[in-house]
Amino acid sequence: MSTLKLDLKVPASAASFLRRAAVPTLILAVALLGYVYSDYSRLPGKLGDIPVIGRLKPQAVDWCSGEEVRPHCWYQHDVYLADAILKGDLDVTATDIPDYYQDVVPKGPKRYLPFPVGPALLLLPFVAVWGTDFSEVYVSIVLGAVNVVLFWYLLSVLNISRTSKWLLVPFFAFGTPHFYSATTGTVWFYNHVAAMTFVLLALILLFKRVWPVIPAALLGFGFLAREPVVLAAPFLLYWLVAQRHASVLTKEALLDKRTIYDFGLISAGLLPFVIFWFAYNFVRFDNPLETGYETVYRGYGGIPYSFYLRDFPNAARFGLFDVRNIPLHLYTMFLMPPQFVPDWSVLRPSPYGMSVVLTSPAFVYAFFVKGRNALRTGLWLTIGLISIPLLFHWTQGWVQFGYRFMLDFAPFLLILTAWGFDDNRTSGAMRVQVFLVVVSIVAGFWGRYWANQLAW
Repeated sequence: MSTLKLDLKVPASAASFLRRAAVPTLILAVALLGYVYSDYSRLPGKLGDIPVIGRLKPQAVDWCSGEEVRPHCWYQHDVYLADAILKGDLDVTATDIPDYYQDVVPKGPKRYLPFPVGPALLLLPFVAVWGTDFSEVYVSIVLGAVNVVLFWYLLSVLNISRTSKWLLVPFFAFGTPHFYSATTGTVWFYNHVAAMTFVLLALILLFKRVWPVIPAALLGFGFLAREPVVLAAPFLLYWLVAQRHASVLTKEALLDKRTIYDFGLISAGLLPFVIFWFAYNFVRFDNPLETGYETVYRGYGGIPYSFYLRDFPNAARFGLFDVRNIPLHLYTMFLMPPQFVPDWSVLRPSPYGMSVVLTSPAFVYAFFVKGRNALRTGLWLTIGLISIPLLFHWTQGWVQFGYRFMLDFAPFLLILTAWGFDDNRTSGAMRVQVFLVVVSIVAGFWGRYWANQLAW
């Protein structure tokens, strides 16, 4: 009697794929679970069932229904913009956007949002199925977890050592403002997360030497989520030129025929998104350069939108973009301490932001890169260029943990930090790196905890 034998061997190609997929799958799962369960106010059930501290305990409300609205339903501007687009308009009036939503710009009988349209476009299929009951925080959390995998892959493309990768991936996931932004998911933070996705994709494909039109187009979509990231476009060309010339900023390098050709390809990838942005503005405000932010800025005239105006309410308010706003940002980014409170907690995060030195100290290794002179210079120049509109901006990000605006240039700072980790491999330096990463992650969860408690 013959016996049926089954060959259960996995083909070599399939086994290789499974091995390659195992690590990113694990990273995605850990990041996703960490993001979902770090903000318990978004979990099913009633807020009253969640044990919190004394007088900070929120009222019990049903999941995204009832007279009280859960945090995951707050400020879902992009959901209403997606709903308006599905109705064939950009006016959100017919979408029944809640009256308490700030940053809505009236124009005659119509109302528009000042935010770029890219994140709302990502929501179209979800809003088409579930309508405005869908929460953009779900997409924010998923994209945030995907960004962690993309960052791991970016480090792999850059040949960062395994040790540095396993330190920096959790640092990015839970020790930078990306953690708070992805898990908060309201319009201001979701837009950062969406922009991060496309900037990371653009950098990965740039470093993999794909046709320059593609990373430029990805950066263009990032621009439709957060306008300042378009200022990273020169880095695409800078990196391509650096592959052929030891000195990038020379006449010979910049007038090279290949440089001119690459410039044309990058422009071809980016230009359609810039034209689309101009058209989006024109349709809303009859002016290709008008976004509605000026109206929003004027609407905050009597509100202490910065710690400076909180402490000095009669102080002068500078313009929407003004060089005199720079100290506000520099103080927030490098010096802003937590708040001292007269109870058991002693310290709580400041709602106006906190110093990156306290919330994400591992970034200090960006300053310890050795060699790689041309690319190091290009990355710092890109960070400086993107920072210009951020530092001039009228508010430093307001209610947040950390300094959210740094997410616009964070991918470039993270590359420098990774090189700094790899360039300092002594046992003492590695102990410092582990310590700084642990401090960053603890700070990230501390900030998320207090954001839950204070309903940020």
